[in-house]
Amino acid sequence: MAIFSWIKSLFKQSARAPSNLVPFYDLSSHQLVHIPTAELRPGCAQVRIEGIEGVVWVLAEQLQAGPIRHPPFAEDIRDYIRDIQNAFAEHRNLSFEEWEEGFQRDTHPEQEIAIWSHAADVYRLFTAVEASTERRYEIYRLIGACMTTHKDSVWHVVELNALSRIEAERIVRRFYGGEKAEGPATA
Repeated sequence: MAIFSWIKSLFKQSARAPSNLVPFYDLSSHQLVHIPTAELRPGCAQVRIEGIEGVVWVLAEQLQAGPIRHPPFAEDIRDYIRDIQNAFAEHRNLSFEEWEEGFQRDTHPEQEIAIWSHAADVYRLFTAVEASTERRYEIYRLIGACMTTHKDSVWHVVELNALSRIEAERIVRRFYGGEKAEGPATA
């Protein structure tokens, strides 16, 4: 009897979904599937999709701009947008109008502007004395991953080439404001 119970328990375990599966929404086919976390790659982002409960992963390049939902912002908010534009100009060559329009499309623009403003602060902190274009770009991509994923998922969608894992971990900790939210290492 014991062997029968053991075999039965194996089938029960295999019928359950493994805990390392994540919801992935294919925007082109409009299908929600569950994929292993290991299959996430750079360029994946976590988003909320209207009509789907919770957060799902998507390929960021498949996302399309939504409608403009908000009027132009007050001048004090526009100052934040200019600051964001200046911080990321090397990597996102958008005009001020394009930045503002992007935020006007957001459901909660003030929240998005605050996130981008924080990202700009972290970016400036880690690139202030960084001479390498490649390293600045990798810092930018890493912060972008932080903005579009949960802190535990960043490492599934980032491929490090110019930064060490230790350097990248410092940036991630700073972005998420952990206890050891220090800046770049100094000599």
